Amino acid sequence: MLIAKEVILYIILSLFFFNIFYKYFSKFIIDRPVHRSSHIGDTPTSAGIIFILIHLSYVFFNKEYSLLLLVPVGILGYLDDIFNIKQIYRLFFQIISITLTCFFLLNFETFSNLQLANSIILFIFLFLGLVLINCVNFMDGIDGLVSSNIFLILINYSLINNLDLIAIPIVLFVFLFYNWHPAKMFMGDSGSTFLGLILFYITFSKNDLNSSLILLSTASPLLLDSCTCILRRFKNNENIFSPHKKHLYQRLHQNGMSHSKVSIIYASCTFILVIFSQTNNLIIMLSMTLLVLLLGTFLEKYYAIPFKT
Repeated sequence: MLIAKEVILYIILSLFFFNIFYKYFSKFIIDRPVHRSSHIGDTPTSAGIIFILIHLSYVFFNKEYSLLLLVPVGILGYLDDIFNIKQIYRLFFQIISITLTCFFLLNFETFSNLQLANSIILFIFLFLGLVLINCVNFMDGIDGLVSSNIFLILINYSLINNLDLIAIPIVLFVFLFYNWHPAKMFMGDSGSTFLGLILFYITFSKNDLNSSLILLSTASPLLLDSCTCILRRFKNNENIFSPHKKHLYQRLHQNGMSHSKVSIIYASCTFILVIFSQTNNLIIMLSMTLLVLLLGTFLEKYYAIPFKT
Protein backbone atom coordinates (compact mmCIF):
# COMPACT_ATOMS: atom_id res chain seq x y z
CA MET A 1 0.00 0.00 0.00
CA LEU A 2 2.88 2.32 0.84
CA ILE A 3 4.48 1.59 -2.54
CA ALA A 4 1.25 2.45 -4.36
CA LYS A 5 1.02 5.75 -2.49
CA GLU A 6 4.63 6.53 -3.36
CA VAL A 7 4.04 5.84 -7.06
CA ILE A 8 0.91 8.02 -7.06
CA LEU A 9 2.91 10.75 -5.32
CA TYR A 10 5.56 10.73 -8.08
CA ILE A 11 2.89 10.86 -10.79
CA ILE A 12 1.14 13.82 -9.15
CA LEU A 13 4.43 15.65 -8.54
CA SER A 14 5.54 15.03 -12.12
CA LEU A 15 2.31 16.42 -13.56
CA PHE A 16 2.45 19.40 -11.22
CA PHE A 17 6.06 20.30 -11.99
CA PHE A 18 5.73 19.83 -15.76
CA ASN A 19 2.66 22.07 -15.84
CA ILE A 20 4.42 24.72 -13.76
CA PHE A 21 7.48 24.47 -16.00
CA TYR A 22 5.47 24.75 -19.19
CA LYS A 23 3.34 27.68 -18.01
CA TYR A 24 5.90 29.84 -16.28
CA PHE A 25 9.52 28.79 -16.60
CA SER A 26 9.75 27.48 -20.15
CA LYS A 27 9.62 30.98 -21.63
CA PHE A 28 13.13 31.62 -20.26
CA ILE A 29 14.84 28.58 -21.80
CA ILE A 30 13.91 28.14 -25.46
CA ASP A 31 15.41 25.85 -28.08
CA ARG A 32 15.28 27.82 -31.30
CA PRO A 33 15.69 25.82 -34.53
CA VAL A 34 19.05 25.92 -36.33
CA HIS A 35 20.22 24.20 -39.50
CA ARG A 36 20.77 20.86 -37.72
CA SER A 37 17.51 20.91 -35.72
CA SER A 38 14.71 18.46 -36.41
CA HIS A 39 12.00 20.66 -34.90
CA ILE A 40 10.41 23.71 -36.52
CA GLY A 41 9.22 26.24 -33.94
CA ASP A 42 10.67 27.55 -30.69
CA THR A 43 10.32 24.85 -28.02
CA PRO A 44 10.86 25.05 -24.24
CA THR A 45 13.87 23.01 -23.17
CA SER A 46 15.66 21.84 -20.02
CA ALA A 47 12.55 20.11 -18.65
CA GLY A 48 15.05 17.53 -17.37
CA ILE A 49 15.31 19.67 -14.27
CA ILE A 50 11.95 18.09 -13.34
CA PHE A 51 13.61 14.65 -13.48
CA ILE A 52 16.03 15.91 -10.84
CA LEU A 53 13.27 17.30 -8.63
CA ILE A 54 11.38 13.99 -8.74
CA HIS A 55 14.62 12.13 -8.04
CA LEU A 56 15.18 14.37 -5.01
CA SER A 57 11.72 13.52 -3.71
CA TYR A 58 12.62 9.81 -4.08
CA VAL A 59 15.94 10.33 -2.28
CA PHE A 60 14.39 12.07 0.73
CA PHE A 61 11.29 9.86 0.83
CA ASN A 62 13.45 6.71 0.97
CA LYS A 63 16.39 8.28 2.82
CA GLU A 64 18.78 7.17 0.07
CA TYR A 65 20.98 10.22 0.52
CA SER A 66 23.99 8.78 -1.32
CA LEU A 67 21.95 9.02 -4.54
CA LEU A 68 22.29 12.80 -4.28
CA LEU A 69 25.66 12.26 -6.02
CA LEU A 70 23.75 11.64 -9.26
CA VAL A 71 22.25 15.13 -9.22
CA PRO A 72 25.13 17.59 -9.87
CA VAL A 73 25.74 16.46 -13.45
CA GLY A 74 22.10 17.30 -14.25
CA ILE A 75 22.46 20.70 -12.57
CA LEU A 76 25.48 21.40 -14.77
CA GLY A 77 23.41 20.33 -17.78
CA TYR A 78 20.73 22.81 -16.73
CA LEU A 79 23.33 25.59 -16.53
CA ASP A 80 24.68 24.49 -19.91
CA ASP A 81 21.20 24.78 -21.41
CA ILE A 82 21.16 28.41 -20.26
CA PHE A 83 24.78 29.57 -20.58
CA ASN A 84 26.32 27.12 -23.10
CA ILE A 85 29.28 26.02 -20.96
CA LYS A 86 32.52 25.08 -22.75
CA GLN A 87 33.02 21.39 -23.56
CA ILE A 88 36.21 21.05 -21.53
CA TYR A 89 34.46 22.22 -18.36
CA ARG A 90 31.51 19.87 -18.98
CA LEU A 91 33.85 16.90 -19.47
CA PHE A 92 35.84 17.78 -16.34
CA PHE A 93 32.66 17.96 -14.24
CA GLN A 94 31.39 14.70 -15.73
CA ILE A 95 34.66 12.99 -14.78
CA ILE A 96 34.26 14.21 -11.20
CA SER A 97 30.65 12.97 -11.07
CA ILE A 98 31.61 9.56 -12.46
CA THR A 99 34.51 9.25 -10.00
CA LEU A 100 32.27 10.06 -7.04
CA THR A 101 29.70 7.56 -8.32
CA CYS A 102 32.38 4.88 -8.54
CA PHE A 103 33.71 5.42 -5.02
CA PHE A 104 30.50 6.09 -3.12
CA LEU A 105 27.73 4.30 -5.06
CA LEU A 106 29.57 1.44 -6.76
CA ASN A 107 32.09 -1.07 -5.51
CA PHE A 108 34.24 -1.15 -8.60
CA GLU A 109 36.92 -3.14 -6.73
CA THR A 110 34.67 -6.21 -7.05
CA PHE A 111 35.62 -6.20 -10.73
CA SER A 112 39.15 -7.09 -9.63
CA ASN A 113 38.44 -10.64 -10.81
CA LEU A 114 39.33 -9.20 -14.21
CA GLN A 115 42.89 -9.32 -12.83
CA LEU A 116 43.48 -5.66 -13.54
CA ALA A 117 44.87 -3.01 -11.24
CA ASN A 118 42.26 -0.83 -9.54
CA SER A 119 43.64 2.23 -11.30
CA ILE A 120 43.05 0.58 -14.67
CA ILE A 121 39.54 -0.48 -13.65
CA LEU A 122 38.79 3.08 -12.55
CA PHE A 123 40.06 4.41 -15.88
CA ILE A 124 37.78 1.95 -17.71
CA PHE A 125 34.85 3.06 -15.57
CA LEU A 126 35.60 6.73 -16.28
CA PHE A 127 35.75 6.02 -20.00
CA LEU A 128 32.48 4.04 -19.96
CA GLY A 129 30.79 6.71 -17.85
CA LEU A 130 31.77 9.44 -20.31
CA VAL A 131 30.60 7.30 -23.21
CA LEU A 132 27.19 6.62 -21.64
CA ILE A 133 26.56 10.22 -20.53
CA ASN A 134 27.50 11.70 -23.89
CA CYS A 135 25.90 8.99 -26.03
CA VAL A 136 22.55 9.56 -24.32
CA ASN A 137 23.06 13.29 -24.80
CA PHE A 138 23.90 12.88 -28.51
CA MET A 139 20.80 10.73 -29.08
CA ASP A 140 18.40 13.32 -27.70
CA GLY A 141 17.66 14.87 -31.08
CA ILE A 142 14.11 13.95 -32.02
CA ASP A 143 10.84 13.79 -30.11
CA GLY A 144 10.39 10.89 -27.73
CA LEU A 145 13.53 8.96 -28.67
CA VAL A 146 15.64 9.08 -25.50
CA SER A 147 12.70 9.40 -23.12
CA SER A 148 10.95 6.27 -24.45
CA ASN A 149 14.06 4.09 -24.59
CA ILE A 150 15.47 5.07 -21.20
CA PHE A 151 11.98 4.66 -19.70
CA LEU A 152 11.90 1.02 -20.86
CA ILE A 153 15.39 0.32 -19.51
CA LEU A 154 14.72 1.95 -16.15
CA ILE A 155 11.26 0.50 -15.57
CA ASN A 156 12.71 -2.95 -16.20
CA TYR A 157 15.57 -2.26 -13.79
CA SER A 158 13.21 -0.95 -11.11
CA LEU A 159 10.77 -3.85 -11.35
CA ILE A 160 13.48 -6.48 -10.93
CA ASN A 161 15.33 -4.55 -8.19
CA ASN A 162 12.64 -3.91 -5.57
CA LEU A 163 11.49 -0.67 -7.24
CA ASP A 164 14.92 0.91 -6.92
CA LEU A 165 14.91 4.38 -8.56
CA ILE A 166 11.23 3.91 -9.50
CA ALA A 167 10.67 7.68 -9.52
CA ILE A 168 12.78 8.16 -12.67
CA PRO A 169 10.82 5.85 -15.01
CA ILE A 170 7.59 7.33 -13.63
CA VAL A 171 8.64 10.89 -14.41
CA LEU A 172 9.85 9.76 -17.85
CA PHE A 173 6.49 8.14 -18.54
CA VAL A 174 4.70 11.39 -17.69
CA PHE A 175 7.27 13.36 -19.70
CA LEU A 176 6.52 11.27 -22.80
CA PHE A 177 3.10 12.91 -23.00
CA TYR A 178 4.88 16.26 -23.37
CA ASN A 179 7.83 15.02 -25.41
CA TRP A 180 6.13 12.81 -28.00
CA HIS A 181 5.82 14.37 -31.43
CA PRO A 182 4.97 17.17 -31.76
CA ALA A 183 6.89 17.85 -28.55
CA LYS A 184 5.69 20.57 -26.21
CA MET A 185 9.04 20.54 -24.40
CA PHE A 186 12.51 19.01 -24.54
CA MET A 187 14.54 17.52 -21.69
CA GLY A 188 17.71 19.43 -22.65
CA ASP A 189 21.18 18.61 -21.35
CA SER A 190 19.81 18.75 -17.81
CA GLY A 191 17.80 15.63 -18.61
CA SER A 192 20.04 13.73 -21.03
CA THR A 193 23.27 13.99 -18.99
CA PHE A 194 21.41 13.10 -15.79
CA LEU A 195 19.86 10.05 -17.47
CA GLY A 196 23.25 9.10 -18.89
CA LEU A 197 24.77 9.01 -15.40
CA ILE A 198 21.73 7.08 -14.12
CA LEU A 199 22.33 4.54 -16.91
CA PHE A 200 25.98 4.27 -15.88
CA TYR A 201 25.00 3.77 -12.24
CA ILE A 202 22.43 1.02 -12.85
CA THR A 203 24.72 -0.74 -15.33
CA PHE A 204 27.31 -1.42 -12.63
CA SER A 205 25.13 -1.39 -9.52
CA LYS A 206 25.08 -5.18 -9.30
CA ASN A 207 28.91 -5.26 -9.20
CA ASP A 208 28.82 -8.20 -11.59
CA LEU A 209 30.25 -8.13 -15.11
CA ASN A 210 27.66 -10.50 -16.59
CA SER A 211 24.74 -8.44 -15.22
CA SER A 212 26.41 -5.22 -16.38
CA LEU A 213 26.83 -6.45 -19.95
CA ILE A 214 23.25 -7.71 -20.09
CA LEU A 215 21.86 -4.38 -18.90
CA LEU A 216 24.18 -2.47 -21.22
CA SER A 217 22.96 -4.54 -24.16
CA THR A 218 19.38 -3.39 -23.53
CA ALA A 219 20.59 0.13 -24.37
CA SER A 220 22.29 -1.00 -27.60
CA PRO A 221 19.76 0.69 -29.96
CA LEU A 222 20.88 4.05 -28.56
CA LEU A 223 24.52 3.18 -27.95
CA LEU A 224 25.23 1.50 -31.28
CA ASP A 225 23.84 4.45 -33.23
CA SER A 226 25.85 6.96 -31.21
CA CYS A 227 29.10 4.99 -31.05
CA THR A 228 29.18 4.00 -34.72
CA CYS A 229 28.51 7.61 -35.69
CA ILE A 230 31.39 8.80 -33.49
CA LEU A 231 33.76 6.20 -34.97
CA ARG A 232 32.80 7.06 -38.55
CA ARG A 233 33.26 10.77 -37.93
CA PHE A 234 36.62 10.09 -36.26
CA LYS A 235 37.66 8.02 -39.27
CA ASN A 236 36.71 10.97 -41.51
CA ASN A 237 38.93 13.30 -39.42
CA GLU A 238 35.89 15.24 -38.16
CA ASN A 239 35.62 16.89 -34.76
CA ILE A 240 33.48 14.32 -32.93
CA PHE A 241 32.22 16.98 -30.51
CA SER A 242 31.10 19.47 -33.16
CA PRO A 243 27.34 19.69 -33.96
CA HIS A 244 26.14 17.53 -36.85
CA LYS A 245 23.18 15.60 -38.28
CA LYS A 246 24.84 12.25 -39.03
CA HIS A 247 23.34 9.88 -36.48
CA LEU A 248 21.23 7.18 -38.08
CA TYR A 249 18.08 8.44 -36.36
CA GLN A 250 18.71 11.91 -37.80
CA ARG A 251 19.35 10.62 -41.31
CA LEU A 252 16.23 8.47 -41.17
CA HIS A 253 14.23 11.56 -40.31
CA GLN A 254 15.94 13.63 -43.02
CA ASN A 255 14.92 11.00 -45.54
CA GLY A 256 11.24 11.46 -44.64
CA MET A 257 10.63 9.14 -41.70
CA SER A 258 8.56 10.82 -38.99
CA HIS A 259 9.75 11.49 -35.44
CA SER A 260 7.20 9.04 -34.09
CA LYS A 261 8.15 6.23 -36.47
CA VAL A 262 11.87 6.56 -35.74
CA SER A 263 11.27 6.59 -31.98
CA ILE A 264 8.92 3.60 -32.22
CA ILE A 265 11.55 1.59 -34.15
CA TYR A 266 14.21 2.26 -31.53
CA ALA A 267 11.85 1.74 -28.58
CA SER A 268 10.55 -1.52 -30.09
CA CYS A 269 14.10 -2.84 -30.31
CA THR A 270 14.77 -1.79 -26.71
CA PHE A 271 11.51 -3.42 -25.56
CA ILE A 272 12.47 -6.73 -27.23
CA LEU A 273 15.93 -6.57 -25.67
CA VAL A 274 14.40 -5.89 -22.25
CA ILE A 275 12.17 -8.96 -22.65
CA PHE A 276 15.10 -11.19 -23.61
CA SER A 277 17.20 -9.78 -20.76
CA GLN A 278 14.93 -11.73 -18.38
CA THR A 279 16.75 -14.88 -19.53
CA ASN A 280 19.88 -13.51 -17.86
CA ASN A 281 21.83 -15.18 -20.66
CA LEU A 282 24.69 -13.09 -22.02
CA ILE A 283 25.04 -15.15 -25.21
CA ILE A 284 21.39 -14.55 -26.07
CA MET A 285 21.73 -10.83 -25.36
CA LEU A 286 24.87 -10.50 -27.48
CA SER A 287 23.06 -12.31 -30.29
CA MET A 288 20.11 -9.93 -29.99
CA THR A 289 22.48 -6.97 -29.99
CA LEU A 290 23.99 -8.28 -33.22
CA LEU A 291 20.48 -8.42 -34.71
CA VAL A 292 19.95 -4.78 -33.69
CA LEU A 293 23.20 -3.91 -35.48
CA LEU A 294 22.03 -5.76 -38.59
CA LEU A 295 18.69 -3.92 -38.47
CA GLY A 296 20.56 -0.65 -38.23
CA THR A 297 22.64 -1.63 -41.27
CA PHE A 298 19.43 -2.43 -43.17
CA LEU A 299 17.83 0.89 -42.23
CA GLU A 300 21.08 2.68 -43.13
CA LYS A 301 21.11 1.15 -46.60
CA TYR A 302 17.46 1.48 -47.59
CA TYR A 303 15.82 4.23 -45.50
CA ALA A 304 18.46 6.80 -44.48
CA ILE A 305 20.26 9.48 -46.43
CA PRO A 306 23.99 8.67 -46.95
CA PHE A 307 26.38 9.30 -44.10
CA LYS A 308 28.54 11.52 -46.26
CA THR A 309 26.71 14.48 -47.81
